[in-house]
Amino acid sequence: MINIVRSIVTNCKDRIGRDRAIWAKMGGGVAGEDDVLKVDILAAPETAGSILYGLYDILMLPGTVWPRVILGEPGDPLIRVRIVARTMTPFGCRSGVPVSPHVALIDATDADVVCVPNMTVPVDDCPYGWFVEEVDWVKKRYQAGAIIATVCSGALLLAEAGMLSGEEATAHWAYEKTFRDFYPDVKFCSERILTFAGDGDRMVLAGGMSSWQDLALYLITRFLGPEYAVQVSKFYVISDHTEGQLPYAALSQRIQSDDQVIGKCQTWLRDNFTAANAVGRMQELSGLPRRTFSRRFRLATGYSPIEYVQAVRTEEAKQLLESTMSPTEDVAAEVGYHDERAFRRLFRKRTGLSPSAYRKRFHHSRFSSPH
Repeated sequence: MINIVRSIVTNCKDRIGRDRAIWAKMGGGVAGEDDVLKVDILAAPETAGSILYGLYDILMLPGTVWPRVILGEPGDPLIRVRIVARTMTPFGCRSGVPVSPHVALIDATDADVVCVPNMTVPVDDCPYGWFVEEVDWVKKRYQAGAIIATVCSGALLLAEAGMLSGEEATAHWAYEKTFRDFYPDVKFCSERILTFAGDGDRMVLAGGMSSWQDLALYLITRFLGPEYAVQVSKFYVISDHTEGQLPYAALSQRIQSDDQVIGKCQTWLRDNFTAANAVGRMQELSGLPRRTFSRRFRLATGYSPIEYVQAVRTEEAKQLLESTMSPTEDVAAEVGYHDERAFRRLFRKRTGLSPSAYRKRFHHSRFSSPH
């Protein structure tokens, strides 16, 4: 759990040093409402309560819990945390978790850091126009100098505001196609847990749902120092995601309806993914010239034909590694690869883990055993 803190310190020394120096000049670390780091967390009915309240609870900890646990003495909070929403009217967020905002958007103007948890838009829906007031507020806070930190689909608000044009960004891996289709000028990094964008890296984007933990530790490290992040990680017993999102990602195998020719090829591959020369067989099935087939396939799926075949085979291999104890060479053969070393290289490239490491992490026995 401390690896993430070490990684943050190693990779972000300049950023952390700069912001800690700025914070020191502002009086950071001194008790009192005017001196603590001010963090506002945006909430909406589309927000998951686990992310909203997880961020809230962890960011409230620095300076308070550790002195009480270790020394038996209360400490002063180093961060002021508020929940912000369109209005102060209580509402239920996702799954009906109740939310009572501390302040309305119109009155929330002093935050040093704005956190945007997931703002769930169905991955098949157009994201345009979902959070007009929230997007406008986030953009104004950024223009006023605040750092904007997002989790999961919260990154859509920055994309909608035009703040990520030409920038690297991450969100939950399931939104890769959404970004590709609706925000093609954003360099979406589905494999990353944290990405940074904007002047002075004032936009920090975290990937999948539980990456709010990585984001919280990062923000604590950036402004207060790694010692506070270590204390929080120990108290909450937080696991890191230093391996990125690749091990968790899954291929969307929706059959394309807009391009029926490519959809027919996808359907064929679903039942014939182990076939030799699968790309050539799909091209023959399509009746298209090779270049036209490749162009239309990528346009429809986001993958080149060979990448798609590899992705489908990798997904099948993952299922076997999760549910059986078959040797890796047997798994490779069963998904169409007779060169075990080539299969291992491909699997690591697509998942970030070796087949054995993937099995150790995701085998069904790990979740069914009380140990």
